[in-house]
Amino acid sequence: MKKHITTLFEYEKWANGQILDALTQLQETDEKSLDIMAHVLLVQMVWYSRIAGITDPPVWAKKTLDQCKEMYTVNNKILSPFITQLTDDSLKKDIEYKNTKGQKFTNTSAQILSHMFNHSTYHRGQIVERMKGKLPQMPVTDLIAFMRMK
Repeated sequence: MKKHITTLFEYEKWANGQILDALTQLQETDEKSLDIMAHVLLVQMVWYSRIAGITDPPVWAKKTLDQCKEMYTVNNKILSPFITQLTDDSLKKDIEYKNTKGQKFTNTSAQILSHMFNHSTYHRGQIVERMKGKLPQMPVTDLIAFMRMK
């Protein structure tokens, strides 16, 4: 399980980087795509915070492209050592948390991290859809494309 989660995290970093690179190439800023990318990066910290037992940051906030790039760097500096220290046992650990509506839930660390990765994939797809016709080459963010590079 640890190896799988680590691979998904490496994929997450790569795919988010692909999207940030593509956003940089746009002739005009796409505010909705920036909002979605900021949301992806903010939610990474929300789920990390829940596992770590600290206060959740907001899940939606306006960010510039430069702020998204900075968040990407900061998130990876926080998440990389966190993912590295995980064990199969810690991934099975139940985490109690409240969602943004204040409802209480319990899920394992592995379930939470898997959700976080899937959530990001969903939103990256929305961003790519918005970029169609705006770039000479669309970003490829499929997991299988990442795996073929390994």
